[in-house]
Amino acid sequence: MDKKSAPPTLTFLRKTDQNGGELEMLTTSLDKKQIFKREIGHTLISKTIGQGEKVVVLGAGVAGLSVAYELLKHTQYKVTVLEAENRVGGRSLTVRPGDSFTENPENEPAVTYTQTCKFTVEDTKNLPYLNCGPGRIPSAHRDVLNYCKTLDVKLEIYVMQSRSNVVYDGKAFVDEAGKPESIVNRRLANDPRGYFSQFMYALPELLKTIKESPDPTKYKSFLGFVQPLEDALNDTEDGEGKFKNWLKKFGDLSKDGMFEKTSRSGYTELPSKTMLGEEENIMPKLDFTKMLDSEFWKLSFYQPDDFLWQQTSFQPVGGMDMIVKTLAAEVTKLGGDIILNAPVTEIDRQGDQYVVTYKDGKSNTTLKAHKCFSNMPIPLLQDKVTKNLFNRKSFARALNVVFDHKEFLRPTVKVGWQSKRKYWQDPEDKNVVPIFGGISWTNHPMVQMWYPSNDYHQNLGILTGAYNFSQNAIAWGNMEPIDRLKEAREGAKQLHGGEFSKQLDDGLTIAWQNIKTQRGGWVDWTKIDDQTKDPKLSYQDILHIRKKTILTNAKHAKHESAEWVFNELQEGDDGFYIVGDQLSSLPGWQEGAISSALVAFGLCTKMKGFEAPKLRQVPFTAQLVEGR
Repeated sequence: MDKKSAPPTLTFLRKTDQNGGELEMLTTSLDKKQIFKREIGHTLISKTIGQGEKVVVLGAGVAGLSVAYELLKHTQYKVTVLEAENRVGGRSLTVRPGDSFTENPENEPAVTYTQTCKFTVEDTKNLPYLNCGPGRIPSAHRDVLNYCKTLDVKLEIYVMQSRSNVVYDGKAFVDEAGKPESIVNRRLANDPRGYFSQFMYALPELLKTIKESPDPTKYKSFLGFVQPLEDALNDTEDGEGKFKNWLKKFGDLSKDGMFEKTSRSGYTELPSKTMLGEEENIMPKLDFTKMLDSEFWKLSFYQPDDFLWQQTSFQPVGGMDMIVKTLAAEVTKLGGDIILNAPVTEIDRQGDQYVVTYKDGKSNTTLKAHKCFSNMPIPLLQDKVTKNLFNRKSFARALNVVFDHKEFLRPTVKVGWQSKRKYWQDPEDKNVVPIFGGISWTNHPMVQMWYPSNDYHQNLGILTGAYNFSQNAIAWGNMEPIDRLKEAREGAKQLHGGEFSKQLDDGLTIAWQNIKTQRGGWVDWTKIDDQTKDPKLSYQDILHIRKKTILTNAKHAKHESAEWVFNELQEGDDGFYIVGDQLSSLPGWQEGAISSALVAFGLCTKMKGFEAPKLRQVPFTAQLVEGR
């Protein structure tokens, strides 16, 4: 599809005032000038819409609560939210001392693992917590940030990266005894820049040598690669001088263009107040061969440079679930009902109403509603929707396509520890720079360790001691929690040593694929129709395969296309809508959940000028969430 035939881009505008704001949804097909000519108080939906009618929302996750909130605020619908768990939030789960959660492995129905948080409380006003689900809000996630502003959810900075974080590759970098050791992030960030700059510094001389060679055509391919640089050097006044001056600053090179070492990479002995001996104490540069052998870039080293992880990021003060708790309070305040411990067992239809049956204690209760919004993971609808429930055959077909693909929901595992901050925030070695926030990366199956970005003055802190995906998560999910913690402790030992790992306390671990009401941490739309399940394939490889084969074939058999399935499901069916990050361009993110809720709201209310945005290519979750 070319740009001319593409559907209009969806734009969300929210005018916030002291009363909480007015939601507006427009598409670019409307004259933007009309936005400013609208009469005060005029809305894009009927003021009487929903009068005398009921809505049922299945699931009190971020999207379910968001659509309930918008409906209650802007329409006359009576809204009831049914939640299977004993809390709101779905995957937005934050645990504090005394909180419990239970896993039920799908392949072992009789097995349950219940864990209770036992973190020690230092300050009753600032309880320790572990975000078992979402843990950060990128600054590009405007809908989430707008909700936080409108609902007065206090935010603080989430540190995505500290140059004091460490990287463990387990092979190339070793200590004097030949034992693998961790390397501080700043060395791997700055030393490669120095080497790169030194190599580039010599490029103008190399180009001159090639031009003067007997047969420059032998270097045609190379010259093609560097043509933009050569053009700049020739077209800019003193281009070569400016180029070299930039490289000196970029790589911290010597006056002769050599990379010797850089204070950006740290010191063997931190400078004193007098800064005496600074030059002598600069860290020696890493061996270039060892850097290449380590393949450190494969350990998500550059993830903080990717768009969704770029600073500044945020977190709610007190835990991520402050967002859903505040949303739930607003839903109740606006007259909505939230019923907990109410797992849905059947969704049927009688006339123009949906009939939802749910468990109420030991008995079943039914609820009738004119509209139904499902925030349940799509595959979990399979045993709940009755035959011939849907009027649109294409919607039912799209739903069945998802039901037929068991890898649609993706596994992920997290581990949390309580630890003494002195082991990273106030290290005994006074030449080690403290770690305040950020993430350390390792080739161990734990993959990463997060350091808290809050309550810096406390003696204890909560570490995210593992966060893994794909095959690592599958393997860990098949373990008992105690064995996952053993593995995570071993990974922590590799990162920070035996003394550090021994003091890790009160461990918790959650495998989201084992949570009965979720069965995964997010969805992967590429599993619907492609043959790209090899975990070694890069993001670019998978996109290339899909474009070359799957999308081409889809022109002749559109039901094989994940894009077709996504777009069909997003349209809903006669008052039945699916919401959640699962049906958004940002799976795995709260921004996607809220976005999907706003789309469903626009469709339900038949908002003037509104239409759901059609995806031309489904999102690639491994890149958006896992950073692969």
